[in-house]
Amino acid sequence: MISKRLVDAINDQIKAEFESASLYLSMAIWSARNSFFGAENFFIKQAEEEKEHAMKFVKYLLEVDAQPIMPELSKPDSDFSSLQDVFKRGLEHEKLVTSRINDLVKLSDEDEDYATNDFLQWYVTEQVEEEKSFRDIVRRLEIVKESAAGILRIDDNLAQR
Repeated sequence: MISKRLVDAINDQIKAEFESASLYLSMAIWSARNSFFGAENFFIKQAEEEKEHAMKFVKYLLEVDAQPIMPELSKPDSDFSSLQDVFKRGLEHEKLVTSRINDLVKLSDEDEDYATNDFLQWYVTEQVEEEKSFRDIVRRLEIVKESAAGILRIDDNLAQR
């Protein structure tokens, strides 16, 4: 049986996942308004993925006969200075999400809740992929620096996601 503290922590994570989706939509809007249409596509897909992650947590709580709570969301950041700033902040956000997932794993270990721990392992693996994706884009943007041609080429590649 899942503990109340773990249910509460997962409900907090549901909120964090929906807020991640909101942040990525904000980044998509910034990208579109600044004619980075590849980045717009990337962040729209990222937002959809974050909503799926939230719903996966909701479904898990329902499966273990716990109560998911639909959260009130905070307004996301929307003031970015450059495409590189957007992706650097995305990377920092993914690092925060990773730490939150790791905290959930620790709680499940402390509670000896092996079913929840097993469920969370998918997120552990997913966060490695998420951080790598953002880190790779940040590194490429650092390589091209202020080169408009380089930035636009990276943006074109982002449209392929």
